[in-house]
Amino acid sequence: MTKSELRSDILERRSGINPDDRSLWDQIIFERAHKVRAFQIAERVHIFRNIGSEIETMPFIEYAWGIGKEVYVPVVPPGKGVMHHCRITWRTSWREGAFGIPEPVIESEEDVITNDAFFDANAAIIVPLVAFDRQCHRIGYGKGYYDKFLRTATAPSIGIAYEMQRVHSIIPESHDVALTCVATQERWYVPSA
Repeated sequence: MTKSELRSDILERRSGINPDDRSLWDQIIFERAHKVRAFQIAERVHIFRNIGSEIETMPFIEYAWGIGKEVYVPVVPPGKGVMHHCRITWRTSWREGAFGIPEPVIESEEDVITNDAFFDANAAIIVPLVAFDRQCHRIGYGKGYYDKFLRTATAPSIGIAYEMQRVHSIIPESHDVALTCVATQERWYVPSA
């Protein structure tokens, strides 16, 4: 099965998850992932806004605000082919951005970070994914934004996924970056030596 076929298959199956199961699993994944030390000690966190059948991420955002962390979300400027990062607060207004993903209405350029290295050991990154394996290799949506980001950022990267998104093995390509860990509704995954 090619990466594209695998991506289509898992996205179709993820869309078919029973809404009651999804709601419960999202809560379990939040409880597991936000308690990881890397997230707890981070001064700033980078969190994607979910769409479609992805795990609900607003609980992460609201929790991070509640304990005094700076929160950043990805933004893709039109026609640029790159991902930037925008600081958000509870006052942030939202609009539909690239790929139908909610993006903040940028009120000050001071809130926009273009240097991925800003997300260092004092940060944590919650990463979207389509599929992952036990070694925390991931398949994303195919645009490469997070692969570029994670190559420069040194912050711990926390994948969140449903257990049904785990596959036996993903052969990483040269541009792929393994995650620090992945949380599902059933367990934690960390790469083994």
